Amino acid sequence: MSIYNIIDSIRKAPALYLGSKSITSLLHYLDGYQAAERELGAKRNGELFPLPFQYMHDYTKYRLKNPRSAMGWSEQILRSCNGDEEEALWRFYELYDGFIRVRMRRYWKAVLSEDNIAWNNQMEHAYMIRPQKIESGTDPYTYNELTYVKGPVYLDPVSVYMIELTIPAYILAVETASDIQIKLSFYASPELAKGTGHFPEGAEIYFGPIDSWEEFTGRTISFRKNIVV
Repeated sequence: MSIYNIIDSIRKAPALYLGSKSITSLLHYLDGYQAAERELGAKRNGELFPLPFQYMHDYTKYRLKNPRSAMGWSEQILRSCNGDEEEALWRFYELYDGFIRVRMRRYWKAVLSEDNIAWNNQMEHAYMIRPQKIESGTDPYTYNELTYVKGPVYLDPVSVYMIELTIPAYILAVETASDIQIKLSFYASPELAKGTGHFPEGAEIYFGPIDSWEEFTGRTISFRKNIVV
């Protein structure tokens, strides 16, 4: 069962699932569901649409015309309803119905050059801090110790995609040797998505100048690798 099935089930009987008709209760329920997905290592197959639910934050900003808001989707909606929890719950579903209909207009793909990959690996402009387990001690007292190490944002990157949506927004996806990693932000223009803007970061922050963009038309896009959110 996906989070979309859960949301549709809650719509039919919110009090049964949430205990009350409240957008805050819905937020807590969905947060718990997504935490369980992360703990279990759930992965999304190669289909990008409907968009991962994490994009609901930026979609709500777009629909409520709050482009600079740092609030999550529930707080934005609740404020737009003057704090009325039940009204906000049903307003969420109005927005959600539009969210799950968002699709693709076209996309651009850039196969990364050796220079692009080197830019990512050198970590001069962006990097990631990742946990790493190390063994210490000697038998029978061996134990795992957790440390954190600096590493490239993308491990073994192959190509980058910029996808134009059926709403006025663009998203980025990076293909690595093992998966597809998506950036959970909407970009207002292709220039921002491709470029070096710092928030949200464009593709060239990670890979340096990219001159190999190729445009593809079509209404669908499928990947042969799992999508990592």
